[in-house]
Amino acid sequence: MDEVTPSRTFLPTTHEPILYPAVRRARVLLLDDDISIAKFVRASLPHNRFQVDWAPNVETAFDLIRTHRPDVALVDIRLPHSSGWEFVDRFRATERDTRIPIIMLTGADEFTERERSYEVGADRYLVKPVPLQTLQRTIHEVLSAGEGRWCDLRTDVSPTHLAQLLFDPTTAVASLALVFDDLRQVIEKGEMLYVFCVRLEPLFRLGERNRWEAFDHLRGEFVRGLQVIVSGELGPDVVIATSHPGSNDFYCFVRPDRRSTASTVLQGLERESKKMLRRMDTEQIRLEEVTVVVGGSITELHPYPPHKILYNAVREAKDSASRRESRYLHGLGESLLTAIRNHTLVTHFQPIVDLKTRRPIGFEALTRGPAGSDIESPDVMFALARDLQLIWQLEELCIENVQPLLAELCTVGHLFLNLESHFIQELHHRGTDILAPLLSCGTKVVIEVTERSAIRDYPTFRKTLHQLKSMGFLIAIDDCGSGYATLEAVAELHPDYLKVGHGLFHNVESDPVRRRLVELVARCADTINAITIAEAIETPEQLNLCRELNIQLGQGYILARPAPWEMVKGY
Repeated sequence: MDEVTPSRTFLPTTHEPILYPAVRRARVLLLDDDISIAKFVRASLPHNRFQVDWAPNVETAFDLIRTHRPDVALVDIRLPHSSGWEFVDRFRATERDTRIPIIMLTGADEFTERERSYEVGADRYLVKPVPLQTLQRTIHEVLSAGEGRWCDLRTDVSPTHLAQLLFDPTTAVASLALVFDDLRQVIEKGEMLYVFCVRLEPLFRLGERNRWEAFDHLRGEFVRGLQVIVSGELGPDVVIATSHPGSNDFYCFVRPDRRSTASTVLQGLERESKKMLRRMDTEQIRLEEVTVVVGGSITELHPYPPHKILYNAVREAKDSASRRESRYLHGLGESLLTAIRNHTLVTHFQPIVDLKTRRPIGFEALTRGPAGSDIESPDVMFALARDLQLIWQLEELCIENVQPLLAELCTVGHLFLNLESHFIQELHHRGTDILAPLLSCGTKVVIEVTERSAIRDYPTFRKTLHQLKSMGFLIAIDDCGSGYATLEAVAELHPDYLKVGHGLFHNVESDPVRRRLVELVARCADTINAITIAEAIETPEQLNLCRELNIQLGQGYILARPAPWEMVKGY
């Protein structure tokens, strides 16, 4: 089968406890009303390496925390007069404690409990009775990822540097190099392993720093949720690792389950990962712009060296994920081609408002893919169009969509129209006839220069924009202060508008650096006699900030949401 191909591996047997040397004793907070669990945990963790503080209830736990800050917390979900989730909520609310790993304990293996544990901020989830080795390994992993002081590595390299090399800093997941020795021991004993590659892949270009930061945050939240999912889909005794820090591929290693095939497990893992992703709360990345694919393999029963068997299985799982991703992207490409051929793209309009009078001075045309489709997001749609060399056809259809409304649009204000940088460069070779319908509006059309990717031939790009200005079009630089060449464009083109995009305006009211950058853009606009437009205004505080910085125009959800023309023209 394509998704799971035979190949072999891992977890040391439960008869051999893992003992990890420590630089200092790690303090473990155990919140559980069952004294037998406390005795088990204390007996399981070597006394010369761990100090276990037991609390039978929430208040006692916080008394212990005030006395001794724990390095890791084991928290029972079901407590008398309270719950472990309430404790985690209160614990995570204290900024000082946000980086302390929390492992939830429960006697009921229910998905709703795993999901709730992830939502409140737990790092791992174990079902009682917990095998001794699983408890030791889980505590070791979360401690090593968080501090680097408990790494079982005999080397002169500093623990902090080891943590940077061997753990992904965003997700705290160990690299393959750190878990391979344990996996190899399983192969040497003749056991087999399922190996799954879970890939979290953005469908947009991560060209701006805020997008990288937002995606990194999403990676961290996703992997924390993945820890919960795999405990339900694969059982508690599973190892998650990544190929290297910063990778979007996460590998799950688990012994085969006779009750289900590898293909069935793979499909369930992918299905639950996608469900979890759709429920996640993100501010800067729309979840339809990210996909999850899962590939799998099985370690081979073959007289190869164990490390070769393991590497083969990892490679096959990754190749399987790549094939599934290619099929998915091919399907998206077919959807885009169909939408262009059938003219099913949707154009909405968002008012651009004078912030003093609250009256619209124009409307920005925003093109989307068919509603509810996988290509509805403009970032996904234009990224696909670039890869498939369909930018010209896509922009042509965007212009066609607004053409029937031009007469009415231009009587009530300006039309702001995004044009991809690739499309603008193509105008130099193909000519500007494609823009002829827009000339009927005279100087009421504002072309927004959108730089979703690097401009390769800037002299040609600059020459074409000067030609557009000579034709009567006004020019706006979109997302000013971010992207690839916007500052050079401002200096060369003297645009009529500078737009401060979501990248700079996000959290601007509480971030002094972003506030200063927005202020600099506004002052730059004054210098060249341009008008500043703040995009993505979402809060009253952001609206007040625009007034403080003398930003004249704005758009955003607090003013008006994008909608079909018939719904916004009376704004």
